Amino acid sequence: MRPEQDNTAGQDELYLDVRLLNNLHDTAKWARVLAILGFILSGFVLVFGLFMQQILKSPGIEGRATDVGFSGFAIVVYAFVALVYFFPSLYLYTFAGRMQQGVEQRNRQLVHKAVNKLKILFKFMAIMLVLFLLFFGLSLGMLATGVSELSF
Repeated sequence: MRPEQDNTAGQDELYLDVRLLNNLHDTAKWARVLAILGFILSGFVLVFGLFMQQILKSPGIEGRATDVGFSGFAIVVYAFVALVYFFPSLYLYTFAGRMQQGVEQRNRQLVHKAVNKLKILFKFMAIMLVLFLLFFGLSLGMLATGVSELSF
């Protein structure tokens, strides 16, 4: 991470100054905060999904729950959403830890591993966004054509 005294470094070498390293370290701290909040949100979604069945069995809601479309399937959906949101948080948390260690220790390999985790996070989020947009487009198409139920 530090510039060498001699100029024999290869063309593909990149050296970072102290200010940039400090910015990377601060970025890693905020990434850790976001990752922890993501873990908490995943936990809340999972807990809400698990207790959804009990909430829907409460008096007064029992008859209306099926009208709204809530069922055991809703629990599966909430669990799936929690699981899907868990992985970006995990990648972000791993990025933050490795980046902080890499900057503190001036370890090129840890910084490389951290950036690789960030790359995986971006790929994951891009794929999920494309899938969401496809699902959203399909839903709008079904709404526009008046299809309310899928019949197989």
